[in-house]
Order: sequence, then structure tokens, then C-alpha cells
Amino acid sequence: MNFTSLEFLFFFCVVFLVYWNLSDPWKKYFLILSSALFYAFASWKFLFHLIAVVTINWALIRLFLSKKWFLPVSIGFNVLNLAFFKYFYFFADLVGMFFGIPEFQNKINLDGILSKSLEWAGFEVVLPLTISYYTFQFISLLVDKKKGVIQEELGFFKIASFIFLFPVMIAGPILRFGDVSSQFDSPKMEKEDMVDGLWLVVIGLFKKSIVSVLMSASIFQVFAETSAFSGGALLSTVYFFAIYLYLDFSGLTDLARGMGKLLGFTLPQNFKAPFFFNGFGDFWRRWHLTFSFWIRDYLYIPLGGSRSGTFRTCFNYLVAFGLGGLWHGANLNYLLWGGLTGFYLSIERAFKDWNIKLMPEIPYVKRTLTYLFVLNIYSISWILFFTPDFGSAVAAVQRIFVWAPGVNFPNMEPCIFALLVAILFHSAEEWPEKFKFSLKWKTVLLPIVWIIVLLALPSGNADFFYGQF
Repeated sequence: MNFTSLEFLFFFCVVFLVYWNLSDPWKKYFLILSSALFYAFASWKFLFHLIAVVTINWALIRLFLSKKWFLPVSIGFNVLNLAFFKYFYFFADLVGMFFGIPEFQNKINLDGILSKSLEWAGFEVVLPLTISYYTFQFISLLVDKKKGVIQEELGFFKIASFIFLFPVMIAGPILRFGDVSSQFDSPKMEKEDMVDGLWLVVIGLFKKSIVSVLMSASIFQVFAETSAFSGGALLSTVYFFAIYLYLDFSGLTDLARGMGKLLGFTLPQNFKAPFFFNGFGDFWRRWHLTFSFWIRDYLYIPLGGSRSGTFRTCFNYLVAFGLGGLWHGANLNYLLWGGLTGFYLSIERAFKDWNIKLMPEIPYVKRTLTYLFVLNIYSISWILFFTPDFGSAVAAVQRIFVWAPGVNFPNMEPCIFALLVAILFHSAEEWPEKFKFSLKWKTVLLPIVWIIVLLALPSGNADFFYGQF
């Protein structure tokens, strides 16, 4: 059930009306039930799977929290759950490649072999909705509880309410238990919260369902046949794809945070003007914040962080972001993208530690050249997101560097408009005090903006690009 569909609008309106007419103790249980229903629209079978995962995690915490092996076993369970559903065919492909078994490298053939061996007609491993996100939430919950960061008793419904929160079930933001735990007990919504929530929702709709949809026809046309387009068209595509990702994902986050506000929750910010960066590290302090902080706190720091010298710090970056890249998808392209990200961060850190300066400290010149370098490196690395395999990605990069002839970029105007919109929202995220309106003006302008956005909405429901992760 897509956030931008009429079915979801009806679902949310019903939930909203019933939710605020219940007493506080019952709101939590109704929200769990509503979120379970939302999840069941994707697959009622996987709803039972998710309930089982919640139950096992609750039992592990309740019965074995004090054991020395608690974290390895409990984290291992959640990682294996993710690995089976998300990386089954990826690992099978690696096994087939290593041992020379071509049947393992073809999904249809492998499914046929397993169907026959298991006597299970139509065997196929299907990815459950939001498994990547709830796995991260479970791991943070287990670690924080074991370390004493979470002091309160974690009953079954406490854990279920943390996992079953439908505004974040499609693609985050990735929650920590402390972000929302106290808000379940007595959710409140003042007039300003409702106005802010509706603003976030309409901004999310505008970003995702209007602006990113307008530009998607152009960039996805290039994705479909990269070999036919010129080097200039491919370079334009990687720039515009970066803008598309920002609008798609930040729009989804705005929708989630807005619905959270309307249900009495303040959810964490996920973007802070990411393309106003001043380096590789600064970009990751601004882009997908909840993912970046999760990588930092539950991978990078446990590996040793920056405590053991420059070389170990660089190694930790490579491992943490390599795994972070693989989290995006069961594909060597994502693993390579994560490894490249870790490499960029490592080089930047090494240059800082060893006081290596490649450019003179001339005002504005160093900042401008650094920005252009980082922008191009990151944008071009995102080719790995929209090409089917490593060979296709390399071929596309080669076409850019040799400025190959070919078809020009199709229909530039919607993408230029999207760029201007992205700059506007970046400015609002970077300097919120300059874009602050009084409650009176926010209330007056809200229905006008809603009418304009609703009139501009295209027909159909576009999927969220980040929903696939």
C-alpha cells in the first residue's frame, strides 16, 4: 500500500479518527494493530513472520539478557534472518561462481532444483517488506539494552510498538528505541503539531509525487539503455539522479515524519541539506542521517572507530561502509559502492591526519574545487545504483570520460526545475531560521498549498526508489 495511493489515504484517515478517540493506554495497541494491517496489505504471510521475529527477540531479551553470549546470538539471529531473505541468491551466485556450478548462478534454474529437492512446487525466496530497516532497529535495541542505554523493562508490546509503526515501515527513518519509547505512553498533538504535520506531508507529496516523477521519465530513459547515450547525457544523468534520489528519499521521509506528527510522534530528521557539503565526511553527516549514525554507532565505533591510528581508522571505514553498501542490496554493485565510499572517507581522513594539502589555502578557490571534486566522485559512483552489473557501470563511466557520441539527454527542462526545487529545500534545511513562518501564516497558507499540490498530482502511484532497499 503506497503512501501516495488513495487506498492509503482512506486507511490513514480511518486510523487517525479512531486513534484520537481512544484513551492513551489503548492508542499504542490500536497503532500496533493498524500497522500490522498495513503490513498485511503487502503480504499477510510475512506479517506472521514479522510477529515471530518480534517474539523471538522479546524472548531472547527476557530470558538471556544477562548471558555473555546474548549479543552474538541475538544479533546473529537477526542477521541470519536478513541474510536468508535478502542475500540467498547473492550467496548462491557466489557459490556457483566459485565452484563452477552454473545452475546456482541462474535464479530460475536454482528455484527449479530446490522445488524438486524439497518437493515444494514454486519454491522462491521473496524479500519481506522493510526487513532491512527493522533488522537495524532490532540490532540497535539489543545492543542498547545490553549496554544499559535502555533502562526500562522491554515487554512484548513495547517491542512490538517500536517495530510496528507504519509511517516508518516502508523505508525509515531508522529509529532507535529512545527516539519514540516515551511517546507511545501519552502521545499529544497540539494545533501547531497538526499544522506542521500537514506541511510535512504536502511537502513530501510535492517532492516525490510531482517533482521527482516529472524528472523520472528523462533519467530512467537513460537508465534503460546507457550504451546508446552520449557521455554528456550520462554525466547529466548522474547529476540529475543525485537530485532524484534526494527528492525521492527526503520526500518519503517528510511523509513519514508528517504522519508521525499527526499521530503524536516526533520522528528524527533524515536529511540536512546534503549537497551543501564541504567534504566526503560532511556529506554523510547530512545524507540519510539515521543510516549514517547507525553505521557509526553499531559498526564503525565497535570496530575501533578512530581510536587506533590512521590505518586502522581507514580499515574501519572500508568495512563499515562496505557492509553498509551491501545492506542496500544483494548485488556486487552495492558492495563496490559501499567500498568506494569507505575508500573516499579513508583518503580524506588520512590527508587530514597527515596534514597533506593538495591545494593552496586561497579563499573560495579550495572550497569550490573540493566541492566540485566530491560532487563528481559521489555522483558518478551512483552509476552503480542504476546499472544492472559492474560491467555496465564501467562501460557507462568510460563513455563519460571519453565523452562518447550518442543520443542527447532527453527533456532537460523538468530536471532543471527539480534542481531549483532541491536548492530551495536545501536552503530551508541549512538555514531554517530564515524560512520560519508564524503559526498564523502556516495555517493560512496550508490549504492553498494543499489545493495546488493536489491539482498538480499526476495519475497513478510512483514507487519510492529507496523502498526497494
